[in-house]
Amino acid sequence: MVRECNACRESSNLKRCSGCHKVWYCSVTCQKSHWVRHIFACKPRRPITTADHLALAVRNNDLPQDPQTCEDYGFDRAFTVENRCNLLGLYIGLMDPNRIGIPPKTIDDWRVRGVLVEEIKAAYYKIPTESRGRYFPWFLQNQHTLNPSAAGDSQLNDEGDAMVLRAWRFTGGAETDSPADIKARITSMPHDRQTCHVFYALLLSRLFPAPIDNLWIPFGFCSCACEEEEMYLSTRYQALIAKCTFDEFCDAFSSARILDLFRKHGIVVDVRYLADVLQNHDMHKSVWDLKQFAIQTNEQNPEGRMVNSVACDYGFMNCRKDTEVQTLKKVYRTFFERHDADPLALHDAAIRGNIFGYLGSLMKLNRKYERLMKNPYPLPVVE
Repeated sequence: MVRECNACRESSNLKRCSGCHKVWYCSVTCQKSHWVRHIFACKPRRPITTADHLALAVRNNDLPQDPQTCEDYGFDRAFTVENRCNLLGLYIGLMDPNRIGIPPKTIDDWRVRGVLVEEIKAAYYKIPTESRGRYFPWFLQNQHTLNPSAAGDSQLNDEGDAMVLRAWRFTGGAETDSPADIKARITSMPHDRQTCHVFYALLLSRLFPAPIDNLWIPFGFCSCACEEEEMYLSTRYQALIAKCTFDEFCDAFSSARILDLFRKHGIVVDVRYLADVLQNHDMHKSVWDLKQFAIQTNEQNPEGRMVNSVACDYGFMNCRKDTEVQTLKKVYRTFFERHDADPLALHDAAIRGNIFGYLGSLMKLNRKYERLMKNPYPLPVVE
């Protein structure tokens, strides 16, 4: 096997890396230059920090992918692609060895000591104005990316306010709008647009609707077979909102064309029953409401609230006491937790008035459920 420098591919005067003993370098200069990449494969004498991930992003001229790095260095608070690119440009100017050249260890020390903003400004102020580029002036106007209190975030009452503000800025709201003004303007939006804004607030906080949320059905999370699939669907939505405008998304949601919007932007979404839910979020099948009711715990829904269609279609109207409600609910929960659960087949069975027969073919049921699972279907044909 021919040995060559891990940085420049030179094959002479090689010395082995003393950390991992797996790669070779022809000079100290090459080793130092390549360390920003090699540190992740080597055995460094210090812990790898988020500043090392940031340095790699700078070297690659690409946005960092490590979630903690995005949080530590402001990318999570730069709410548009343009602003994230501007922030990356600021760090390139700061850390590139051919520019200001601040090493990752120093950057990490600044962050840990809480002086990152002040030290960045001090570093840039040391070089001539004409050499600072366009990213530093942008940073002076957007210091909230690294110092939330600089943009009025100190007015936020809780994390919920922070989520709303994050979505507001991402969707084009002014940086200077106060939380009170933002809430007032969101309240004045049409209902579907409000719904989309709340959904954006979740996605931008790396969250997704849970079964206790009103958004769980409209955006199709009810169609997922498990929480892992719900997480997958949330990543597809996160990719979508990074490519489309908020107006596009709201229009697609209102017109039940979200799947078309995914296709338009080349995003593949592989969730088996998603199309059934998204084809009309206002008039979805009652089986999705049943699933939401069945998998909620009594602590999550202490009053036992259910929509009327669930009570009628799936037999809860036949329950004479709460113990029967809980027993019937447990049967449906068991069904939805099966790996082979087919909600649409259960819906069809309900429409045919054969819930007991269908579920009985999948699991062992006591005859008492035959009475509980009766419903008014099939409806008589009107001539």
